[in-house]
Amino acid sequence: MLTQTTFKLFLAGGTAALACASALAQPATPGIDQREARQEQRIQQGVASGQLTPRETQRLEKQQGRIDQAQQAAKADGHVSPQERAHMSALQDKASADIHQQKHDAQTASATPRVDQRENRQEQRIQQGAASGQLNARETHRLEQQQARIHQTEQAAKADGRVSAKERAHLDAMQDKASRDIHQQKHDAQRAR
Repeated sequence: MLTQTTFKLFLAGGTAALACASALAQPATPGIDQREARQEQRIQQGVASGQLTPRETQRLEKQQGRIDQAQQAAKADGHVSPQERAHMSALQDKASADIHQQKHDAQTASATPRVDQRENRQEQRIQQGAASGQLNARETHRLEQQQARIHQTEQAAKADGRVSAKERAHLDAMQDKASRDIHQQKHDAQRAR
C-alpha cells in the first residue's frame, strides 16, 4: 500500500524523469547557441559602452527573442533540419549586421562623455576649494547648484537618445562659464571661516 508521502515522492521522481527525458530529446544546436550568446554579449557591451540607446537595445533584444523562438520551434519535433538551421543562421546573420549597424551609428546613450568628464573635474575643483578653505559655504553651494543645472540640461539633451551639435555647444558654454566661476570664487578675497 502506497502512503501519501511515498506517492508524492514517486510522482516527483516520475516528473523529474520526464523532464530529463524531454531535455535529452531536444536536439543539440551548440553553434546556434554559441552565436546567440556572442550576440547577446555584443549587445551588452554596446549598452555598457553607451554605443546603444535604450530604444536600440530594446529592438535588438526583441530580435534575439524572435531568433530564440525560431530555435525552440525548430527543436519542438526533436530534430533540427538543415533548412531550419539555414533559416536560423540567416536570422542570426541579419541580427549580427543590425547589432553592428546600431553600435556604429550616430546615436549613443552616453553621447556626452566629455561633458561628464568636465563635470567630474569641476566637482573635484569645488570639493578641493571647500576643503582648502578657498570657498566658503555659500560659494560652494552656488557652484554646486550651477553644476546641478548643467547636469539637468545634459539629461534633457540626452532624453531623445541623441545630443545635437547645438545642444553640445550649449553644454560646453555652460561648463566654460562654470569653470570661470569656480576659478574666480576660489581666488577671490572671501574665505571659509
